[in-house]
Amino acid sequence: MKKFYDVYTGYQLMSSSGMEVHLYKNADMEEIETHMHDFFEVYCLLDGEACFEVDGHSHHLCREDICLVPPGISHSEKPEKGNYERIILWINPWYLNRLSTRKTNLAQCFVSAKQEGYLFRADPSHRTTIISILLEMIQETHEKEFGKDLLKDACLQRLLILLNRYENLNTMKEKQNIQEIIQYINQRYTEEIRLDFLCEKFFISKFYLSRSFEKTTGKSIYQYILEKRMILAKQLLVYGEKPTDIYAVCGFNHYSNFYRAFVKYYHVSPKRFLENMMYGESDIR
Repeated sequence: MKKFYDVYTGYQLMSSSGMEVHLYKNADMEEIETHMHDFFEVYCLLDGEACFEVDGHSHHLCREDICLVPPGISHSEKPEKGNYERIILWINPWYLNRLSTRKTNLAQCFVSAKQEGYLFRADPSHRTTIISILLEMIQETHEKEFGKDLLKDACLQRLLILLNRYENLNTMKEKQNIQEIIQYINQRYTEEIRLDFLCEKFFISKFYLSRSFEKTTGKSIYQYILEKRMILAKQLLVYGEKPTDIYAVCGFNHYSNFYRAFVKYYHVSPKRFLENMMYGESDIR
């Protein structure tokens, strides 16, 4: 498919009343300062890397990453050095409302994306489909073929329907992932478990994992693992094990780390806890 590039002028307002779609390619581009629109924006990075900040959320974007930005939300772009190619789609709210129906609100995907810091979550195959539709819209914008206005509307409707479907599909998948992650941690909490590892293993973003895990359990992942380890340590001490013999079993590399964690969690040293157990004075929680 032929690519039709527009000249980037830095102008952040729509010149048409309904929608606009642009394909830009720049090299060593300067940072685009924080701004906001009164229209919807679909941002798709085709080549290069950039730091995309939106409404207080910062994302390091790589190839084929997509962000959905509703009206009135501040955002900025800081491209890395090198080529910077991206598609920008702008949609006027009234125009989007005209394409929607009573049963189908096409703007819902922008609301759902807020859970991910306005980052669109999708499998690679889904992103490829979205990009293909965006490029088709750009082609129809520049060509003068019969019915291009209707075809652009049809492409936009299909694009937004798929964005909403993919968002719903991934939301359900990630809710299931949270339960699987909790089960995984319950089985391996004495091992080293890193956030990056969980994100890669379960195909979930750090932002969503941290937010959803705490919402589900009431604790951060670190707090959840620490609690599991401290409960195990307490049980082993009750069974008569020595503190210096159990720290590794509880998942700590050094006794000093175990000691600090135990005191911070139970407000008493392991040794003092054992002494209290011997004299029946332990009121440890």
